[in-house]
Amino acid sequence: MGGARGHVVEVLARDALLLAATLVLAAPAGATAPYARQPPPLSTPWTRSVSATNPLPDYPDWATANKCFESETAKLGIKGVTQGPTGLQVNDQFVLDRISQAIAQNYNALMAVPITPSAYEPLFQRAKSQGMEIATLNTGTATKDQNLEVGTDYGTQGAKVAANIGMRPGQQNVGIITNAPGGIGDVIINAFKSHLPPNVKVVATAFDSGDPSKTVDVAEQLLTAHPETNILFSWEGTAVAGITAAIKEKGKVGHVFGVVNDLTPQVVDGIRGGTIYGTSRQHFCDMAKKAVDLLVAVSQGKQVPPTTDTGTTFVTKGNLDTVLAEAKDES
Repeated sequence: MGGARGHVVEVLARDALLLAATLVLAAPAGATAPYARQPPPLSTPWTRSVSATNPLPDYPDWATANKCFESETAKLGIKGVTQGPTGLQVNDQFVLDRISQAIAQNYNALMAVPITPSAYEPLFQRAKSQGMEIATLNTGTATKDQNLEVGTDYGTQGAKVAANIGMRPGQQNVGIITNAPGGIGDVIINAFKSHLPPNVKVVATAFDSGDPSKTVDVAEQLLTAHPETNILFSWEGTAVAGITAAIKEKGKVGHVFGVVNDLTPQVVDGIRGGTIYGTSRQHFCDMAKKAVDLLVAVSQGKQVPPTTDTGTTFVTKGNLDTVLAEAKDES
């Protein structure tokens, strides 16, 4: 999805990253689970209602996903409901409780962002046993029981970020800030490390526990311990404020630059102000719309790809205005 030490997001931008929404499609009124369905006419949607859990509705890009989800369900004549926690810190338990409610209420399909995969798998298995279709957003193959996944291919993203940092002149010494070892972040980071151009070197990795309030201290400590660092890279969307604050507080504006996730207003200000070199813009509107469309297709008995990459666009000052104009027209 702030002030100098203010709100910072993990995107899956926990990225984006991160990034973190599971769709739940409800059965017609009066149905009981498991719901024994008859094949519908393929010309009309079979799904009757969709409940989506959103990991960070207050984060700008996840707010865009909500808007586009509501637009697509309305266009298809499907009742769309979306819920998520307030604020800019991921609350898995809130989301898991909403998924449990959807299962108990006999919905017939789900859409979620399983940021902590092991916590979501048991619920996905319960949902699947009731005949519910499941779509995940922006988490790749972190879970196994969904019908389909739509979102950024993190391996591709990591390689693209490395290539773009390598386009900068001179030696690029990168300090990485992530939530914790393992998980979705490692998919991006490992791909990044595997595709480093000759002038790019990783000098340190630091962990902020996915807590935006900790990022500034973690970033400052990294810069103190590794003064050769001239790039701070994070896939966590909420790390932007902390990275920006650390660069300013250490007097490194013009010498150290952030490379971050998502194209939020805060990131736009950072690119224009010289604290952010570039960002990976993920296509959240496209994710939400495609997830709805593909769940409808699954419910109609159609074959759909198990994963759909919605891609990223790397944004710097050079293409910022063009990308902002495209984003304005997108929804």
